[in-house]
Amino acid sequence: MKPSSSKEEKIQHQFDSLAKKILAGETMSYIRGIAKAFDKEILFSELGDEEINNLYTVDEFYSDCHHYDVYGYDICVKNDMLIESLNKLPQKKRDMILLSFFLDMSDREISELLRVVRTTVFRNKKDALKEMKQYMDKGGNDNETSKNKK
Repeated sequence: MKPSSSKEEKIQHQFDSLAKKILAGETMSYIRGIAKAFDKEILFSELGDEEINNLYTVDEFYSDCHHYDVYGYDICVKNDMLIESLNKLPQKKRDMILLSFFLDMSDREISELLRVVRTTVFRNKKDALKEMKQYMDKGGNDNETSKNKK
């Protein structure tokens, strides 16, 4: 049974009214969303130097640093002077420095990992840091002492 044309017309008007209400509500919601975003937005010309300096990222690649494999841990060191001074150390001392300062391991944890006495770790770290400091104070140049003798 087909509804009469007046009933169809009434249904059509109801649908049109509902569609208009929905569109009006969605329009208001969209406008409110834009207003909220506008309140949070700042023009680049209004940003300070500190804020502008924080608007970039730097890509970091695996090849950008020197990698040390220390007891299964991959440690990345970027500073060239630090890399040179670490490479001057014996393997055991270098491992202790890397584990301590790059992985934040305590002397006790390092001693358990390396199976040595904790005081040995402390002493080796102290000696290694002293050697590294001397190397860096000389500007990374081992030949400087020989120049001073001439």
